[in-house]
Amino acid sequence: MRHLRHTIRFLLKSPGFTITAVLILGFGIDANTAIFTLVDAVILKPLQFPKADRIVLICEPYPNEPFGRIDYPDYVDITAAQHTFASLSVATGFGLDLIGNGQPEHLGVNFVSPGLFGVTGLPAVIGRVFTEQEDIPNGPLLAVLSERFWKTRFHSDPKIIGENLTLGDHSFQVIGVIPDQVNDWGPPGADLYVPANAVAPVGFFGNNRGYPLGLRDLHYFLCIGRLKPGVSTAQAQADLETIHDNLLRRYPDTNRGYGIRVFPLLDSMVHDYSATTWLLGAAVGCLLLISCANVANLLFARGLQRRREMMIRAALGATQRQLIAKLLLETMLLSFLGGILGLLIAFGAAEIIKKLSPSDLYRFQELSVDLNALAFVFGVILLTSLFSGLLPAWSLSKASFSPGLKEEGDRTGTSGRQRQRAQAALVAAQVALACVLLIGATLLVRSFQAAQNVLFGFNPHHLLTVGINLSSARYENDAAKGRAFWDSLLPKIRRLPGVTGATMSDQPPLKWDWEALSPFTVDGQPDPGPGRQPVLTWQMVSPDYFRTLQVPFLQGRDFNADDTLNKPNVMIIDAAFAEHWFHGQDPLGKGISVRSWDGLRDCTVVGVVQHLRFKSPGQSENAFQAYFPYTQWGLDSVHLILRSEPDPNALIPVIREQVTSIDPSVPIIDVNTYDDLIAQKFVTRKLSMLLVTLFSGAALFLSAIGLYGILAYAVGQRTREIGIRIALGAESANILKLISEQGLKIVGLGLVTGLGAALILAHLIQGMLYGVAPSDPISLAVSVLILGIATVLASLLPALRAARINPIKALRE
Repeated sequence: MRHLRHTIRFLLKSPGFTITAVLILGFGIDANTAIFTLVDAVILKPLQFPKADRIVLICEPYPNEPFGRIDYPDYVDITAAQHTFASLSVATGFGLDLIGNGQPEHLGVNFVSPGLFGVTGLPAVIGRVFTEQEDIPNGPLLAVLSERFWKTRFHSDPKIIGENLTLGDHSFQVIGVIPDQVNDWGPPGADLYVPANAVAPVGFFGNNRGYPLGLRDLHYFLCIGRLKPGVSTAQAQADLETIHDNLLRRYPDTNRGYGIRVFPLLDSMVHDYSATTWLLGAAVGCLLLISCANVANLLFARGLQRRREMMIRAALGATQRQLIAKLLLETMLLSFLGGILGLLIAFGAAEIIKKLSPSDLYRFQELSVDLNALAFVFGVILLTSLFSGLLPAWSLSKASFSPGLKEEGDRTGTSGRQRQRAQAALVAAQVALACVLLIGATLLVRSFQAAQNVLFGFNPHHLLTVGINLSSARYENDAAKGRAFWDSLLPKIRRLPGVTGATMSDQPPLKWDWEALSPFTVDGQPDPGPGRQPVLTWQMVSPDYFRTLQVPFLQGRDFNADDTLNKPNVMIIDAAFAEHWFHGQDPLGKGISVRSWDGLRDCTVVGVVQHLRFKSPGQSENAFQAYFPYTQWGLDSVHLILRSEPDPNALIPVIREQVTSIDPSVPIIDVNTYDDLIAQKFVTRKLSMLLVTLFSGAALFLSAIGLYGILAYAVGQRTREIGIRIALGAESANILKLISEQGLKIVGLGLVTGLGAALILAHLIQGMLYGVAPSDPISLAVSVLILGIATVLASLLPALRAARINPIKALRE
């Protein structure tokens, strides 16, 4: 305690040094604490399930779909044959309208098998969940509410148990309420859960189509399982591969081309941004090392003033170990003060990151500075104490034992040169780390610019998408009524003031990062057989789709009113499709057979348009695209797309009125402008770019300060020498060159080291880059130029000071 009080008094005697060191360490610790909370919340913290590490995601991957969904018959067969899972479940999301009590309310409904509640291990809040005996064809229509929906819609009323809810003209009995954490893994926005077999009466992703669960080529289900005790992921993978091989032999027509994979559930959920999160962690780690090196240089520069103190303490019997311990105590106290400051700032930094992150980014909104963050800060304090204080403490403690240091004013001894070399090495390391961060930030900026400049194939500005779902029985049982609804709505929308185009599609581009795929064969070309056939990305659209999106026709015509059910099936293909399959031929009039939910459809090509981007930039896409008229295939859950010269958001109330005028029971949902939609696609890239750029800027600033400090210290040490040089006739240019060369040598060493490290490490973030190579010469040149300018400025100030030294005053000192 006596040593602590003495250390506090000693630091208070040097407020400038203390404040500077605390601010530098505080900034480094603050950045690390804020990003640690992000890493902890997103990647490290387990899911809120009992023994969550035992839960895995089971996928049937397909080309361009590594996390491909599973079909229901495969799930049934896997459940019956597997030996490694305690329980399995599937789930898929769908929207249904809650009818009654005023305006219809569109709800997120998850169709799940009862095993879900066993996999997650979470009991019902009230009531019960449905059982395997109830999830059967023609079984009872039961509903389990999410806790959030129960609280907001029914005000936590326990009497809701036993009541009936009308969903899409079907009555479901409420039997229980389950915690919201049950759906942490699955289709987002679940308000309630119903048995998987309820898809038969209410319709499955299209009420007019009435998909049965027995179709093996409908891969629409997410599948999770809980491993048995002692079973590893690798064992489960081997078990499922054996089952999948048997299914492939039994059902080659539908299962060929699909694989099967097991992923830890948490890994699959954060897969899209785990690399970004770790990158930010590495960036703030570099920043912390630069902060430590800066404080170490401050301690080195301050050491000359303390050499007499250390010699006196040694003369009084203090050992080198005791001197090092005393000096490390000072550094630890500085780190502790920096940690307190950093912790306080980290609370605000975490909130800023949450505000910069979209609400639908999984777990990003769970950021909080908790006990884990406190433990992390304590560990960082210890590390910064060692990294920033050990080398200066060891160097300074040797002063009492070095016979060459008999005077505190001796500036030419071996120990002094060793100290200067150590300081120079620390600054070179700072420059190298700053170089790595700058190159990484420049690559991310260039990648972000390339992604924003990507050609989508259509004009996204002034476009509005509005989701409309016809889920009531009158549309479900009569497809003609559904077509009549759209035939009535579209003319009304097109007559609205400012609207220059209106159309609809069931899979608008960029709306989701997945594609609806169907196998196909081209007439007159060999059929490779089931499972080996190429696939196309398809959309059901209405006439005027391409004009509204401003997609030019390359050949042929648009769909029209003559493309009806009783006419031959037609399709429009993209330029990539036409080039690959009809190279050198006219594709118009060619026949293509497409596998759909109701079997093979023979279609004739009537038009060719340019290729559109369906997924976010950086996401792999299917090579071939095709479009079909909704009048021949039917649409029930679609997005209305309209183009308006004024702000399209102003039309939302009018659109709602037009829909209500045709059918008051139909709600509008999922309303977005394409500008907002595209901005959401870039938000993760933008967040990582902003944060890494901020950290690299801070690293550059600290490195420049470090270089300035060591050169200013060197000028102070060499004042007498420089005075003699000036007295002997040295000009200002010679003095500038003398000091600048010292700085440039340090910077050169740091740049060479940093460039080499950056070229190696840049390949680790290659998956995060779009349109930019890890060794992009422009990024390297810009980074080196910025770092060079900053370090030249940092070198120039001490050099100018040296050139202005008065030789008479210097020789008198």
